[in-house]
Amino acid sequence: MALRRVVSGVVALLLQSASVDLACSLPGLAEVASVNSGGASDPSPKAQSSEVGPPVLNQQSIGIPASPAAVNTKPGTGALGRWLGLSADSPWRLGGVWAANATAQLGGGSFTPGGLGGAQQLLLDLSLDLDRSIGWKGAKIWVQGLQVNANQAAANASGSLQGSNSLVAPQPLDRTELYSYAFSQYLFDRQVRLFVGKLAPSNDFANVVVPVDEDFGSPYWIPGVSSLTYTPLYAMPTLQGRLPGYPNSAFGASLLLQPNAFNRDVYLKLGVFDGRSGSGVEPSVQTGLALPSVAGPIFSIGEIGGSWLMGNRRMPGAAGFGLWHQGGPLDYGDASDSSSEASAAGGYLIAQQRLIDFRYPFDNSGISAFVQMGWSPSRSNIYSTSVGGGLTVFAPMKSRPLDSYGIGLSWAQINDQGALGVMANPDELMVQVYGQIHLVSNLYLTPSVTVLPVPGVRGAQAPSTSALLQLVALF
Repeated sequence: MALRRVVSGVVALLLQSASVDLACSLPGLAEVASVNSGGASDPSPKAQSSEVGPPVLNQQSIGIPASPAAVNTKPGTGALGRWLGLSADSPWRLGGVWAANATAQLGGGSFTPGGLGGAQQLLLDLSLDLDRSIGWKGAKIWVQGLQVNANQAAANASGSLQGSNSLVAPQPLDRTELYSYAFSQYLFDRQVRLFVGKLAPSNDFANVVVPVDEDFGSPYWIPGVSSLTYTPLYAMPTLQGRLPGYPNSAFGASLLLQPNAFNRDVYLKLGVFDGRSGSGVEPSVQTGLALPSVAGPIFSIGEIGGSWLMGNRRMPGAAGFGLWHQGGPLDYGDASDSSSEASAAGGYLIAQQRLIDFRYPFDNSGISAFVQMGWSPSRSNIYSTSVGGGLTVFAPMKSRPLDSYGIGLSWAQINDQGALGVMANPDELMVQVYGQIHLVSNLYLTPSVTVLPVPGVRGAQAPSTSALLQLVALF
């Protein structure tokens, strides 16, 4: 009943604001109002500059991430705040996003439990711009609440270890939590950014979903490079159980450096976080539901990367390389087996590139690609190697400017140490195709089909084929 009331309230709010948002999504409009941000972060200074080149295509509601809480620092459009009386120029912002899906196992997989799977994610965000409210330049505070609900069929039916449904959380499958509360500060002409508080570091590190323009500035403004509905896009397999993030946010701090000397095209990110939720930590703590602490194991991470604009159409691309370390002691299974170790470490590579434009400079139509690679020699890591990638076709039909379609692949080599060697196959291969269909206002429908020629769970039947239908609402 509580979930039904949430859904009814969200739909009523979206329909009430449809008259404004529909005008913003008509084809041919190169500049869309900031209310239609689709969850993207504030434009960077470079994106707002007056440098010579094609006009910025400010159409931000094409390519909505399927798991917004996993990648979006600033979710939704802020329509909820405006509906409650906040003015468009208010330093306060209240918004969020709701996503829900149903899944069905079409063949193979693990049929225990059977029946339809279901999952939903509700993320609410309240933020205050301290610059506009009290004159504290470059400062902001925010708080976010998260509710997640899923059943066993959504979590386990496909037989995937990587995760075929990105909304499903670790046990407990049903949770309500204070997801994030933090302070951010820009310094030195926005060349340095500091985050401190309870954070979701997966928003900031190893995040291939966020498009280049969000951090670096480009002529293309889209919330997500892909809208795949499987988990590896939002949590790289070799970082699952390592990098804190949806739904297990963690207390810590991160630092971003973007020097003007390199035209802000090069960046360095460093972060230190509560590592008690790490795979192999005993006892493991669901940090999203726990009080903040840095008394236990620490997770640290660093990422360096850069962006570029390719060709006469300034098609954006970016790449990043990262290294991480998980404090211990760690043990995946019996403490006497070979999976025990003092700590864990690994690395990763992410990259994205716009490849083709269809109707530039009139809209954001075209094709983009992304790749993810991760590795770890650690005995307690769930995966030792992972490789993923995909293609997204944005607005192939001129009459449907906010639709997108994509394909993705994720392969992961599973650690054969300790308990994993008993319960899992040596590796897992997953392929997914999807279409994201704009319905009305800020409502999007995403059907997808996932095939696992090689499921990760030992005993799951191959090939595993499942279908998913997801609704995403921004407000």
